[in-house]
Amino acid sequence: MTLHHPNENLLTEFAAGTLPIAQALAIKTHLHFCSDCQQSVQKMESFGGVLLEKLEPQPISSDSFDKLMNSIEASTGIVDKTTKPAFSPSNTSKSSLNNNKTLPKLIQKLMDQEPLKWKNINRTLQTATLTLGQNQYQVSLQRIEAGTSAPKHDHRGVEITVVLEGSFSDTRGIYQKGDFLIKEPGDIHQPICARNQHCLCLSVEEAPVKLTGIWGALLNPFIRLNAA
Repeated sequence: MTLHHPNENLLTEFAAGTLPIAQALAIKTHLHFCSDCQQSVQKMESFGGVLLEKLEPQPISSDSFDKLMNSIEASTGIVDKTTKPAFSPSNTSKSSLNNNKTLPKLIQKLMDQEPLKWKNINRTLQTATLTLGQNQYQVSLQRIEAGTSAPKHDHRGVEITVVLEGSFSDTRGIYQKGDFLIKEPGDIHQPICARNQHCLCLSVEEAPVKLTGIWGALLNPFIRLNAA
């Protein structure tokens, strides 16, 4: 059961089909895990359909949800390749994920469209970019080793995170599978992974994060380079 959800404004924009594709992907991923938000979106879509029957034609349509999902898949050129592994010894130096077929279908497709290129930010954190056919946001998977913490960091832009596997905590709470959180510029935090399992997250960033503390001066140029 998810405890952290998108706010009502984001869900309304999602239902209307007006969110940028990367943010819509994050909402869709959360909906995979959260029946409460699924019901909220369905009510919004139903309400929008009723309004459309009474008003002049508008950009919003009753089937906007389906159109949005089709646009996400069309923009990526995604094809189902169910036999292709998400990881192989050639593209990651650490242990692979658990069976990625337990992940939301859109995430599976993004992982399967081409071999993931995992990069080590430090000894505890790996990241792999996902191709989504847009350049407004950096969309990636973030993997934190079990029992370790990611580097402490600030944000240069809005960052949306959805937990896909495992859990992590920071000073504001504990985040488990399906949880959705937004960090704004000035929100400094340090995710700490639970001891029993690695944590895998979907990350949607307006701009690269800014590491703080002793590692910041050394690693910030590396992060900016790899996000370009």
